[in-house]
Amino acid sequence: MSSTTAIKEPAYYKIELGEEEKKKLDKIFNLMENDPQAIDFLVPVDYVALNILDYPTIITHPMDLGTVKKKLENGEYKLFQDFMSDINLIWKNCKTYNKAGSEIVKMALHCEKKMKMLIDKQFKNYQNKTTNKKSSNNSNLSYEQKTKLIQNIRELNNETLTQIVKIILKDCPKGIEDIDTEKLQIKVDLIDHKTYESINQIIEKTKANNSDKAKSAKK
Repeated sequence: MSSTTAIKEPAYYKIELGEEEKKKLDKIFNLMENDPQAIDFLVPVDYVALNILDYPTIITHPMDLGTVKKKLENGEYKLFQDFMSDINLIWKNCKTYNKAGSEIVKMALHCEKKMKMLIDKQFKNYQNKTTNKKSSNNSNLSYEQKTKLIQNIRELNNETLTQIVKIILKDCPKGIEDIDTEKLQIKVDLIDHKTYESINQIIEKTKANNSDKAKSAKK
């Protein structure tokens, strides 16, 4: 009888990579770049210079920390697990091509352990964060809520709109997209219920203030 044991991934593997997460990962990269044992994993393997010409036939998907960092900066990873897939590929490639117990494999094992420790330390609290999101913001806004929000946003003045954008950037970064250096787009489809409620409070307050001003002007 054969059995398989499923490896349970940490809860943070399922989170989306926003600006907050990227900043944390950037700090981890800085620590890894300063580790002498990581030096061979910072750039792609130069198999020609190293005279290991069979490398590309054995390792069909090469990966290194420098490439991962660049992909992260360019927004190529949407989920944390996509990022971790490339990170783990670095160590897997090293252990696949080189002999077990060799110096380079020992370095890979050291870096693998260190990076896992650093990531767990930075993201261990995302267990609760992820669970809370599922319970309180388990679905996107309804069609009516989206329609109402879009209409309200179109009627906002610049001051109130700036307040709204700040809230979204803080509480739901995925709901804002940079179009260029001067323009932002609010992605209503990606705004969660908690952020929607915060936005709606400001909108209703603004409407009430405008209504009071209009009544005062008529007197």
